[in-house]
Amino acid sequence: MNRFTGVVLGSVCVVITAGCSSSVDSSRFKSYKELVEQNASPTDNKPPADAKTDTPTGSDMASENVALAPNPTEVAPVVSPVSALAPANVVDGTSTAAVVKAFGGTAANASVTEATTSAKTPAEPKPEGIQLLVPQREFKTEGPQNALRVSYDDLDLLKVLNMEPVPEDALKHFPSWLKALDGQRVRLRGFMYPTFQATGIDQFVLARDNQICCFGRNPKVYDLVSVQMRDNVTTDYIQNRPFDVVGTFRIDLLAEGGKPMGLYWLEDSVVINK
Repeated sequence: MNRFTGVVLGSVCVVITAGCSSSVDSSRFKSYKELVEQNASPTDNKPPADAKTDTPTGSDMASENVALAPNPTEVAPVVSPVSALAPANVVDGTSTAAVVKAFGGTAANASVTEATTSAKTPAEPKPEGIQLLVPQREFKTEGPQNALRVSYDDLDLLKVLNMEPVPEDALKHFPSWLKALDGQRVRLRGFMYPTFQATGIDQFVLARDNQICCFGRNPKVYDLVSVQMRDNVTTDYIQNRPFDVVGTFRIDLLAEGGKPMGLYWLEDSVVINK
């Protein structure tokens, strides 16, 4: 055996003897669980004070952990689909705050909107179903025609009968005083719904207010009265101001596909343009 071989074998024996020595302190060895717990400890993960590193430490590391590891117990709220064609709170009945949050609004904006909504005076509850709310009504005559002064409030079926929507059999629910107007000369004040001509008008629609006549909102069937002028009598278009019409009042509900298209009519009418 040459010197090189002897040195190698001697070194191997020394290594083997050192690895198998019973004098090694066993407390220096740790289980896998203990190593995991040690690595998870925030104090053991801190680099030495004199170490240079580009990894964020301290509060930077804490904020990064928050951003990258959200709390698994927090579950995002489930938001019902909202129609693009209708207001959200109408479609699914969610609160204003929930709708604002669903569309990316901030919590501050949601709370302000919610507070504004809740601050409104709640409407008085209406009785359910059709119910006679105005059992009696009297009218005064007015002008040289001795016509009964009638207002749109007298013709409002929601105020008179709590009727919404208006069914095809609405007339059978009418109070006697409203039915008695049929065939009477009445005087009604309203706005002319826009026509296709400026002069020589022999029929038009009288609207309850100028929001309706200027397409401001969708009118109810009782908000409009069809006017037929007296024979050989016409009127000019009266724009955006109220005026009186005297005519023979008719009640005749016309419906198409279950939807009311006409209810009140004035015949043999004249315009009081003063």
